[in-house]
Amino acid sequence: MCHIIYRMVTQMQNPQSHSLRVQKTSGKRTTRERIADAAELYWVQGLKIESVAHQLGVSRSTVSRLLALARERNVIEFNVHREKDSAGELQERLRRKYGISVVVTETSGVTDIQSRRLEVGRDAATWLGTLVKPSMKIGVTWGRTIEAVSLQLTRQQHSDITIMQLHGFGDSMLYGENYVTQILSRFGAAFDAPVYLFPVPAIFSSERTKQMMFKEPSIQHLLQMRKTLDLIITSMGTPAGNQPSLLFSSQAISARDRQLLKEDHVIGNLASVFFREDGSTSDVAVNRRTTGMPISELLKVPLRLFVVADVEKAQALKVALNAGYVTHLVIDQETAKQVLRE
Repeated sequence: MCHIIYRMVTQMQNPQSHSLRVQKTSGKRTTRERIADAAELYWVQGLKIESVAHQLGVSRSTVSRLLALARERNVIEFNVHREKDSAGELQERLRRKYGISVVVTETSGVTDIQSRRLEVGRDAATWLGTLVKPSMKIGVTWGRTIEAVSLQLTRQQHSDITIMQLHGFGDSMLYGENYVTQILSRFGAAFDAPVYLFPVPAIFSSERTKQMMFKEPSIQHLLQMRKTLDLIITSMGTPAGNQPSLLFSSQAISARDRQLLKEDHVIGNLASVFFREDGSTSDVAVNRRTTGMPISELLKVPLRLFVVADVEKAQALKVALNAGYVTHLVIDQETAKQVLRE
């Protein structure tokens, strides 16, 4: 079978959120933006010409002209993928199945996990150049994959950006005293933005300690700021595989907590919030002591970029996708195939 994939060249946005962004055309939008709006509505969202004309406030003939210009000026590209499970085919299947905006990184010849993280991290860093807009508040997690993203960021010309550490940190003796600070600082430098650290543990030793700490005015300020985020950049953790995610390692949490997570049938964590196979987080005992963003708050963040480069995370990622946690995804080719496997 021949798979035809189309790709917007100007920028990659979440198709579901496009209606919030496209207003009726006016002289304020550049010609290329007008062309891209028409192309995205017609080819990505699958609207008919009449609907595109209504959305943009123009005539059908104008839409036809804009679509012709989109092909002529390479605003949109058409690629034929004859090879099964190519990055382009997987990308289109994920987009259609889960209704997300996605980039599948070509990693068919990459075998070691660190190289795969760097490949995926590079694509995520590039994508952020179009996802980030002026005056955005951005929440950033920490971990091996997000570290790979941070190492490949380039300076961006945006104004009034704020970077915030999304959840608390683990054991500085284990990861290094400046581990999280370095990751967040790279994001701050790339976007010329102030960085707000979240100086609390990833998981408190007791609920009482967490409640007391969260009453502190400085922490209260950060918690309120976290509720106003426009974009989060995160990976996800899992206890599976030969190299469990950092929060599942024996040095990060106690043997008792690991047992509690097992009893609660936890298969993954998202920024220190642990979830089950059905995507639920309620009544997970350890969650009462974590500093992660509650799922109810996370779902209110308009853009939620997940970066995944590990086949062992496929099951947990599939749960997150089915639960609607993800709006944007950068993923390696092998993990994408695993996610799509029924």
